[in-house]
Amino acid sequence: MMISDNLRLRWWLPKYYWIASLMRYDILKDREATGVLAELLSPIDPPLNDLLKITCSRIAVVFGAGPSLDESISKLTNLGFTEKIRGHCVLFAADGATQALLEYGVVPDVVVTDLDGDISSIIESGREGSIIVVHAHGDNIGKLPAHVEELKKVTRRLVGTTQVEPRYPVMNFGGFTDGDRAAFIADYFGAKAIIMVGMDFGEVVGRRSKPWLKSNVRAWDDKLMKLKIAKELISWLALERGVEIITTGGEVPRGVKKVDLCELRSLVRAD
Repeated sequence: MMISDNLRLRWWLPKYYWIASLMRYDILKDREATGVLAELLSPIDPPLNDLLKITCSRIAVVFGAGPSLDESISKLTNLGFTEKIRGHCVLFAADGATQALLEYGVVPDVVVTDLDGDISSIIESGREGSIIVVHAHGDNIGKLPAHVEELKKVTRRLVGTTQVEPRYPVMNFGGFTDGDRAAFIADYFGAKAIIMVGMDFGEVVGRRSKPWLKSNVRAWDDKLMKLKIAKELISWLALERGVEIITTGGEVPRGVKKVDLCELRSLVRAD
């Protein structure tokens, strides 16, 4: 069940303040970033109706940039599944997962990014018609002007997000990392269920997470904490919001069901 923006914000902000305290974030910097992104996107009306149309009452498949991502996409491709789910689901790519999907010939419907992933893949996805959801926070203020201007050259289907108080056209749908924020966005726009692929929540960082990674690596302290927070947020979404969430690998958050990739066909009724 969809809830009003005010109710959702009252539900989300205490979680954000908890995260900011835990991670020692400067809330004022997050607010500054929100203002910067709002100015950059001010000439654009966010395609919220498009997001609602492709998401509401459908299954959202969220591809995260975890270590199981490439193997999962390869398996789904071999099953012919990536083609079949197009008509039954909405596909969300969390930042670096965009690169992997494009390499397998899959253009996501929505890309959720704080601009840490491969920016050329994100731009290409925008050029191919994806809705690009750009997130502003204190650590990416320096990236926002150049990358947003690059994106504006190829698409007007841009949505800005923040984790603090929203400033139109920048929105706050909830969520912290790109992967869990994609799930929050799917819930906001009325997805009937969320399936997570490549969102592992373990102690290993997938090579797609950062452009400079050549292989999967053990999570550094800051990243490990972010993964734990993301896992907890997914649990909150499942348990407090009552969202049906399914995962195909990695650690399983509380309230989430785990299934094998082969079972997805029946879940989305792709036949």
